[in-house]
Amino acid sequence: MNIIATLGSSFLITALSCTIFSLAASLIYFRTHTNALLSLARHSIIATAMLISFSLLVMAYALLTNDFSIVHVASVSSKNMEPWMKWASIYSGQSGSLLFWTWALSLFLAIFSLKTLPKIHWGAPHAIIVMALLLAAFLIPLIFFTSPFIISNVTPEDGRGLNPLLVDKGMLIHPPALLAGLVSTAIPFTLAMSALMSGRLDSAWVQHAKSWALLSFLILSIGNFLGAWWAYTVLGWGGYWGWDPVENSAILPLLPIAAFLHSQTVQVRRGIFKGWNITLVLAAFALAIFGTFNVRSGLVASVHSFAQSEIGPYFLALLGIISFISIALLCLRWNSLKPDRDLDSLLSKETGLVLNTYILMAITLVILGGTLFPIFSELIQGVRITVGPPFFNETTGPLWIGLLIVMSIGVLLPWRKTTRSSLLKRIQIPLTISIITVFFLLIFGIKDFTVLITLFSAEMVLLVTLREFFLEGKVQKNISGQPLFQSIFKLFETNQHRYGGYLVHIGVALIAIAIISSYTFQTQTRQTMATGDSFNISGYQRKYEELSESKPGVNGVSKEILAKVEIDGKKLIYPGQRLFTNFPNQPVAIVAIDGNPLRDVYVFLQGWTDEGMIELHVFVNPLIQLLWLGGAIYVIGAILAYTPSNRSTETLKNGTPIDEY
Repeated sequence: MNIIATLGSSFLITALSCTIFSLAASLIYFRTHTNALLSLARHSIIATAMLISFSLLVMAYALLTNDFSIVHVASVSSKNMEPWMKWASIYSGQSGSLLFWTWALSLFLAIFSLKTLPKIHWGAPHAIIVMALLLAAFLIPLIFFTSPFIISNVTPEDGRGLNPLLVDKGMLIHPPALLAGLVSTAIPFTLAMSALMSGRLDSAWVQHAKSWALLSFLILSIGNFLGAWWAYTVLGWGGYWGWDPVENSAILPLLPIAAFLHSQTVQVRRGIFKGWNITLVLAAFALAIFGTFNVRSGLVASVHSFAQSEIGPYFLALLGIISFISIALLCLRWNSLKPDRDLDSLLSKETGLVLNTYILMAITLVILGGTLFPIFSELIQGVRITVGPPFFNETTGPLWIGLLIVMSIGVLLPWRKTTRSSLLKRIQIPLTISIITVFFLLIFGIKDFTVLITLFSAEMVLLVTLREFFLEGKVQKNISGQPLFQSIFKLFETNQHRYGGYLVHIGVALIAIAIISSYTFQTQTRQTMATGDSFNISGYQRKYEELSESKPGVNGVSKEILAKVEIDGKKLIYPGQRLFTNFPNQPVAIVAIDGNPLRDVYVFLQGWTDEGMIELHVFVNPLIQLLWLGGAIYVIGAILAYTPSNRSTETLKNGTPIDEY
């Protein structure tokens, strides 16, 4: 008997017992109204998180001690793997990623039980029921279908090692962030379900869900940005987002969460869109479950997905049950979700925010439809027809542009209503500058309509947002007497949520400029070269010096092939490939990037011969650095919006929190 495996499994089985007890105690509470039972149920959720954490620690110990009698350890680790890379082994593979997912879910639910549950007396028992059912839904396959603690009949001398694509420092952060972001959507979902089950459908659940939705938005955004960075620096294809089905699954829950963060403000201030807000939160979690099914079903071909397994149908059934119950409760309570009042005017911030959410959900539906299209085409026609990046670019592109336009106008709109003349006065300067910019772009030969309208829209977002910072900074300057620049920074102390959101808008605008520029104006070439040969691309000279080989002997790497390339006679870069002992047909790129604020020269070693001949694939990506700069500003803004300011608990005279838009 393997004590480590038995201990790990025992912790999981005991955790499942705790969730069943929590569920039973909550159900009995409805009959007895005994507060002690509810307290026990709440603490059982916390105990479940502790038990799953112990199970994860047991798995970490098994990996560190090279216990290859455990199937998961033997399949994702090896003796020559560095200890820091074994962290990635925990969530590699089918069972490991599900263990990590369940652990992250339990932590979020435990924190929710400690922090938020005591504040929602109206829905606490309902929330515990939802949490217990969710934990049980993930513990069941983890224990009975794909346990990470299965013992092998034969213990191998060494493990197979980590998937070559995961042997990268970025993989220590990207998958955990993405998985944590996906499971974090369970908290807003729990609050929405509690509101539906209890019938408390005013803004109480929204005010608690907002901070959790912001956290989900932040973590999911970080996970997606890290994924784009990993794709850019590891996969060697010169891009950062390929509309891979699993990439799509990662971004899908983010869009409804972003929509909810805009729409919830309208409900809190005006009592409108109650049903829409609940729908957005329910959709976000359903899409997170869809992502889990998508990765584990084997129905899609992806560098991220696992092979087809028996738990794919399980998660499809789970998705169906969650969707059915959500829709049934929503229909049952629909009459109670009617708005308190109508819109006062179409020219209002309410309209801008809701248009924003409609466009985000339209993008969501297009991406979801494109992702599922191969499955439906096979079911209907018997032939699997795959849609690629051109489809997604052409269908979502106009929607993204529309979103930028709505963002730029929405910031300028006041609550309730305004006049056309007032709006035109506010938008006049940003609009004039943006039109002049388009005129100069035409003079310089840029005539592609998509490029022009995208750059115009992104510039409008930038200028309108900067205008808000400038004008409100001037007001702050008059009050405090401090310099303008310092007064603008002072704005974040007074209203972190609002101005953090503005930073997110600036980040989105910079990202849009980077995407359209790098996608439209990218140049590339393939060159077969002998030692001493050189070539020119976009005005940059490249000279091949020599080919070298090294044998790191760690993390399963058998050898690294590096080409020494000189740039304009000044700088050396080393593109190459990393080869793996147990994965001979899965080489991984060592991408060399010569970057500056205007462009990246991206060099990938495509192949080589024993005689020292090489083939280089070189891309020049204009303004790609704006993508990472915009991403950093976006994340900083999201952090500021999530972090409460000193005045975040104050309220306006009408009771509306001051940190709303």
